[in-house]
Amino acid sequence: MKKAKFKDLKHEEQVLVIAAEEARKNAYAPYSGYKVGAALIADNGKIYSGCNVENAVYKVPHAEENAIQAMASDGGREIIIFCCMAENGGIPCGSCRQFIWEFCGNDPSVKIIGVDSKGNVHITTIGELLPYSFGPKNLGIDPKKH
Repeated sequence: MKKAKFKDLKHEEQVLVIAAEEARKNAYAPYSGYKVGAALIADNGKIYSGCNVENAVYKVPHAEENAIQAMASDGGREIIIFCCMAENGGIPCGSCRQFIWEFCGNDPSVKIIGVDSKGNVHITTIGELLPYSFGPKNLGIDPKKH
């Protein structure tokens, strides 16, 4: 994982950071107070974003999941770049790493950008975050066909 500054990111990466930041503003987190925003660029060239939405039964759809579900609902099937923004860094949790992997086309080099609320940027890949992944390929499934 490497550290970077916002100004050093490529334009499309800066756009993702801004989209994740905007999504985070819409987070509904009355129980934890921990707001998260996520955004991704899909294989169709579109940007999808999501935020965490808590509820009283504590089934919490994470921002990452919501962004991916928005992509899938619109017909996108593969993540090109993923960004997550949270108070202390924005690196996806284990469950979200698995969810992201499902839509990375078995490509461990898909870039993951994590940003904290102070603007610190961390860049990694899904392969670094989930080195021994299990996903569609292991089950003989091609998500693009579904």
